[in-house]
Amino acid sequence: MSKVRLQVRRFLLFLLIFVLLQTLVPAAVPSKQQDIWRVDSSVVAFLPNSENHFSKLAYFRWEKNRWVASDADTFFATQQPEVPLIVFAPGYTSTTPQTTKVGLGLVRTFDPNKPCRVVFWDWFSDKGTGSIRRDVRSKLPIVNNTGNYLALFLQKLQPQSKVCLFGFSFGSRIMCHAVETLRKNGQRPEGLRLNLVLSGAATDQLWFAQGQKHSKTPEVTEKILVTYNPSDWALRFYPLMYDHRDKAPALGFVGLPLRSISPEFRAQFECINVQRYIGKEHQTLLHVQTPVFRSRIGSYFFFE
Repeated sequence: MSKVRLQVRRFLLFLLIFVLLQTLVPAAVPSKQQDIWRVDSSVVAFLPNSENHFSKLAYFRWEKNRWVASDADTFFATQQPEVPLIVFAPGYTSTTPQTTKVGLGLVRTFDPNKPCRVVFWDWFSDKGTGSIRRDVRSKLPIVNNTGNYLALFLQKLQPQSKVCLFGFSFGSRIMCHAVETLRKNGQRPEGLRLNLVLSGAATDQLWFAQGQKHSKTPEVTEKILVTYNPSDWALRFYPLMYDHRDKAPALGFVGLPLRSISPEFRAQFECINVQRYIGKEHQTLLHVQTPVFRSRIGSYFFFE
């Protein structure tokens, strides 16, 4: 009988520990203050940018732990400019389930008591057949086209909106292209406040330098955060996707030399080395979960 009682006590003890541990694990679902959406732009990956094709984007809302089909009218009709909007674009080879997992992981780093709307910008990023180099190069025009549609999306937001664009790896190219397109066409919403967060960016290091591709992007942004990792195993091979091996290294690999930025824009940039937290990995959530990144969430994502 004593052995039975001992086993029962052990079972109850293990059960109690399990229950306590469960209470310590972050919730897997967003709080009521966090409105989560997914925009599937893969259907327009090969379609020229236009208003007609923009209507083909598919909208989904996260409800009861699953995606529920919605539409653009509902999204824009319920958008509140005072509520921060965070748009997340994942990197190369991210499937929809992976984007969902990573996106929800990002949301769990936010204060659940702060209202926000988060959009996972799902793009045609799945790995195709053949070599990685060939597939990556085939994604370059898709990335730019996706950025064009994201620019159209931003144009439709309410005036005075607060938006943070967060791109990881190839997703950073989408965000940069969208902002530059928005700047060039001059049709951004009145009073739009825009922050840019680029982690492990698969973009050329000097694209923000004076006279380069994104040198004037700061004209339409408030702040730009860059996190980089000199040990990143994937970005180490970034130059190989070009025809010549002497092309510039990735921004997410070597960081941003502030001296290359036009003097009037330098104060808008912040560049952080996260190598000691991450090691060689190339993963979104490893960047997001570093103390230096988390300490800046309020400033960049919530405009505090």
